[in-house]
Amino acid sequence: MAPTTPVANKKARGLAAVKLKEPLLIDTEEFSEEFRLIEKDLNENLLGHVKVNVRNMTFEWTDGENRAIADEVRSAGLRENMRHGVFRTDPTHRMSGTIDSTIFKKHVHDPKGKKTVSLEQVKEFNRSVEFPIFNPGSNVKIEMQSGQHRMKILQELRTDIDDHWWIVSVYRNGIKL
Repeated sequence: MAPTTPVANKKARGLAAVKLKEPLLIDTEEFSEEFRLIEKDLNENLLGHVKVNVRNMTFEWTDGENRAIADEVRSAGLRENMRHGVFRTDPTHRMSGTIDSTIFKKHVHDPKGKKTVSLEQVKEFNRSVEFPIFNPGSNVKIEMQSGQHRMKILQELRTDIDDHWWIVSVYRNGIKL
């Protein structure tokens, strides 16, 4: 027989104990039009999503300063994630960069790297989830707007320079937002 106690337990248990949290009222309405316009400008200036080798990337900006590479401690989480898988083709992990559209047109090739393709062909490949290649044999650099930390870690994890590539969303430079 269980011991009896004169103290009654009145603390709620199970579902009765779950406290309902009041939702936070976050007013984002004031930014929605601004975000919509930025997204619209980006879409209008998108040249395409292409496979770019690190040889054709520069993380130095012509009109400002890119942030410094994160130290070992700050990049440890990203490094550990990339040890388990490098998701270069995943849309959420794409890098972004800018270049003059006439230069882009001269150096973007079909996915097999055989021949130059037009902007419309780039868009057609992208609709089929195929990625044309930015000619790694050229000395032309895409000004990278993101991805410098990922590329540095990729270079540490993979020793073959031909494996130092990423899918990049390339935009026409000179976008005025």
